[in-house]
Amino acid sequence: MKRFNVVGSWPALVTPFTDRDEVNVESLRRLVQFHVENRSDGVLLMGSTGEAILLTAEERNRVIDAAIDEASGRVPIMVGVAAISTRQTIENARYAEDAGADCGLVVQPPYIKPTQAGLYNYFKDVADAVDLPLVIYNNPERCGVNVEPETVARLAQHPNIVAVKEAGPNPYGVMRMIELTRGEFNVLCCDCAFYALIPVVMASGGKGTSNVTGCLCPREFAELSKPWESYGDVLATREHLYRLLPLIRMLYSESNPVPLKAALNMVGADVGRPRRPLLELSDANVKTLRQTMERLGILNEDSYQRQFFSKR
Repeated sequence: MKRFNVVGSWPALVTPFTDRDEVNVESLRRLVQFHVENRSDGVLLMGSTGEAILLTAEERNRVIDAAIDEASGRVPIMVGVAAISTRQTIENARYAEDAGADCGLVVQPPYIKPTQAGLYNYFKDVADAVDLPLVIYNNPERCGVNVEPETVARLAQHPNIVAVKEAGPNPYGVMRMIELTRGEFNVLCCDCAFYALIPVVMASGGKGTSNVTGCLCPREFAELSKPWESYGDVLATREHLYRLLPLIRMLYSESNPVPLKAALNMVGADVGRPRRPLLELSDANVKTLRQTMERLGILNEDSYQRQFFSKR
């Protein structure tokens, strides 16, 4: 199997809901089309942003099928496939593979806190079971255990494991991964402002981001997430990062995807409320988020976000 090159900006899509708390397939299709038209390098389904853990199996499959159908090969689709058990993760990965996903995202199992040996075998067993290219998702804050750089380096030797998405407050861990893999394994990161990973990852030879803010500003994040090949790329990342930093902070002001859903609704994307037990964004943060988006011009009538979603 040809090694899939996960590079650039991969925004993590929300799962839109109707007023009756059902999956809104029409809104989901518009989100995918938005990223096709605005040059995202790929999109991620069923990540933390997609509230995957709060969906039924039938809902997950509806989201996967609709998004892949809408993309129609115009933008690559990454699908989060992780579950607590190895068996269920493999089943999820097989569904994504059969549905036509371009790659899968596998986070460490939450709650049970495996050892590093357990984590290695978990990722390896899934990679052995499918032909779908897989991305390791290291999210220790949500899962309670870190996938150590040495474990990532061992897994990077597997032909079916093509990249890692780092989402933890450990810039040194990123540098250690790249050191151990000699820069030959694709490393991406999340855009959480408080982890400050983007400058470290990109400066260390990383290949991009899987992000939240790119759901709202895909063009800017596509530029920000280009691997550095020249000083011009450095300046582009710096320019977009510091311009968007107030927005990035706000999109992580409460549990993801609560602020993002509020922001998308402000531009008319009609993604509905988060699913309980998540609550809607607090009034104080709604006010600050709106002010931040107004300062950045995102709420102007001629902004590309407002123009796109007003086409409904």
